[in-house]
Amino acid sequence: MQPNKKACSILLKTYCSNNCIFCSPDPSKNRLKNKQLNKLKKDIHDSIIEFKSEKYRSIEISGGDPLEYGYLADLIKTLRQNGFKRIRISTNGVRLRDIKLTKEILKCGVDIFRVPIYGSTPQIHDSVTQTENSFKHTISGIKNIKKINNTTKILLISLLLKQNASDLIYIFDLMNELGCDDLYFAPPFISNGNYSYYIPHKLQGYFFRKLIKHAQNTKHQLYLRDTPYCVIGFDNDFLTNTGKVAHLGSRFQPRGHQKTNVIDLPLYRKKTKIEMCKKCAVAHKCDGFLINDIIRYGIGSLKPLRHKI
Repeated sequence: MQPNKKACSILLKTYCSNNCIFCSPDPSKNRLKNKQLNKLKKDIHDSIIEFKSEKYRSIEISGGDPLEYGYLADLIKTLRQNGFKRIRISTNGVRLRDIKLTKEILKCGVDIFRVPIYGSTPQIHDSVTQTENSFKHTISGIKNIKKINNTTKILLISLLLKQNASDLIYIFDLMNELGCDDLYFAPPFISNGNYSYYIPHKLQGYFFRKLIKHAQNTKHQLYLRDTPYCVIGFDNDFLTNTGKVAHLGSRFQPRGHQKTNVIDLPLYRKKTKIEMCKKCAVAHKCDGFLINDIIRYGIGSLKPLRHKI
């Protein structure tokens, strides 16, 4: 499979102040030592040269929390100097509560911040991040972006989890109250082998359909990602279950047991189609089920879509 020709990504495997239930445990172990930091700097430098030679103009900075990388401002400036026209940062938003840091980062030229919200209250959000005050700090960070530079876009995301399944409607309302420019909901990818928080595809429809109905009633736009159409039960234009992950270049490819034979694609993001998909009317625009899900939980009462509704 060919790499994504539109977007690339640099993964800053830095410390993260949150300890989210779907990530590796104990973030304090993720602080880079000098030798690791020097290697990261070299990988970043080589990736920029590689991406530039391949004529990429859109890039995402993600992995851990990029705002914990002490050279982030310099990195953004370097990307601009090398012709990158669109820069997106994926962050938990916690450090953006520091208005001085937020001003510094925005001044360098960030086009989009991608920030997760896992609950409409501190209790729910913090139960997912397993970090006290993370909700308060993230919300403060989002408000700081709007306060400093209203032209910088904010993409807010949330994941369907057991901890917040009954809170999706209120998360959606909060996202809109915060003045987000875009938003989406999705199931989580299981990367750490912990399924205690996970709701299988075959059970996700109940929660997503309630959210869809609420969004339609409020006339606010809703997007869903990485969810098979049969989970929702009807064809629609707000769900996306196709597309390529950002190109990671030669320096940040998945490693170890997460590596697959598909470039840029880690094992936990891999999807597959099953026999039922052959009978589905929208199979042409759907990548099917997450492999980790369908093997473990099966399809339950899910049925292929016969026609447009």
